[in-house]
Amino acid sequence: MLGLAVKRLTQAVPVLLLVSVLSFLLLRAAPGNPAQLQAGLNASPTVVDAIARQLGLDKPLYVQYWIWLKNLFSGNLGVSYSTGEPVTSVLAPRVPVTAELGLISIVLTVIAGIPLGVWAALRKDGPVDQATRAGALAFVAVPNFVLALFLVLLFGWWAQGILPYQGYVPISQSLGGNLSHVMLPAICLAAGPIGIVSRFTRTSMLEVLGTEYVTAARALGVPWLRIVWMDALRNALLPVLTVLGLITGYVISGAVIVETIFGLPGLGALLVQSFSDRDYTVTIAIMMIGAIVFVIVNLLVDLLYGVADPRVRAQYLRRA
Repeated sequence: MLGLAVKRLTQAVPVLLLVSVLSFLLLRAAPGNPAQLQAGLNASPTVVDAIARQLGLDKPLYVQYWIWLKNLFSGNLGVSYSTGEPVTSVLAPRVPVTAELGLISIVLTVIAGIPLGVWAALRKDGPVDQATRAGALAFVAVPNFVLALFLVLLFGWWAQGILPYQGYVPISQSLGGNLSHVMLPAICLAAGPIGIVSRFTRTSMLEVLGTEYVTAARALGVPWLRIVWMDALRNALLPVLTVLGLITGYVISGAVIVETIFGLPGLGALLVQSFSDRDYTVTIAIMMIGAIVFVIVNLLVDLLYGVADPRVRAQYLRRA
């Protein structure tokens, strides 16, 4: 398994470099001048040029990128154009908010999507299966910003006082208050992934339940629940693990909209604000954090795949 981890980490390096280059170039290509925004619309060209030199924006793009890359490897993410604070100080209070939101969303996806898929597979073509498939399709089809606005309207107007629909309470202040404020955004983020995971689990379970070893186990008198939840589900989860890794990207991108609508002070809301202010250093730092998290989660999925499938583990043991 160590060989698998090393191989995946090696492959991740060029991916992260490519993401950094594309992020850097796309931000510079977007309309708007950070120096002009800081100086004001009525500022003279002399003042704008002076601010541009102060921010290092007067240098060629490849020089700006090289300076940023060198500072990145030394742990220096730069200084925010908007506040003048170190980028690490700007990001520090917001990382836990987005991390908690993403983690709860993934947990909801797993504990809801997988059982729904198994349940639908066990009742193939019945009312439960049809209802599950229809619900999964609806969850996937509805954009998360539409669902977010609906939840805000529902709990802010029709069902007031049940769950808060705006704001955030840190865990250090109140665990109950924290969970209640994060629950609606987490449900909104998890709705689409739940539909995807349930569909994949259903399809995979149907394939596994039709194999010969399941038929033989039933003929030998092995309890049906043990076959389903201990044997069949383990093999059926192999393709689902891959989907869970890809869903991480969905959660990261969805957090941008969801945090903005629900008023959570996380990285997603900060990304929207920093891009609006053309705060390049903060924006690219958030984009790189998202890329690194995506790479790490997919690495963990690959390792879990090796744990669940002895063939993958044996393959790397032979190579070692």
